[in-house]
Amino acid sequence: MELDYGQIVAQIIGFLVVLWIMKRFAWKPFLKILDDRRSRIQSELADAEEQRLGAEKLGQQYQEKLRDIDAEARARVQAAVKNAEKIAAEIKEEARQDVKELLGRARDEIERDKAVALVALRNDVVDMALKASEKVLKESLDEARHRKAIADFVKDMENVDGRP
Repeated sequence: MELDYGQIVAQIIGFLVVLWIMKRFAWKPFLKILDDRRSRIQSELADAEEQRLGAEKLGQQYQEKLRDIDAEARARVQAAVKNAEKIAAEIKEEARQDVKELLGRARDEIERDKAVALVALRNDVVDMALKASEKVLKESLDEARHRKAIADFVKDMENVDGRP
């Protein structure tokens, strides 16, 4: 195998010519494409970083809003509890008033019943005294005079006891 120096020289010259043509016409556009791609990748990375920072900031804002909402919810719950306590106190006071009124009415009713019972008792005492005096005296006075006499006696007895 013999080397053909002419062919080697021709290939070297052809390679150099292709290299020069490539350098002259293709290398700059190829480097420009690479530079454009590099700058596009860098700008996309910067945009991604900005979006990440924006997302973090937005997340912090959401956390702050959630804390504010939590605080507002607690405040509303506390206000509702205070309102419920106020309503409970009002209900208790109203119940106390109702009990006082009920007791007052019961006392009034007891006093009325007591007065009615006293009148009935006086009448019974008058009737018993009338019958007793008829038996003791065995004389028959008319009933109107007996009643008047016994009623006077009962009144006198009340004045002795200090009752009206």
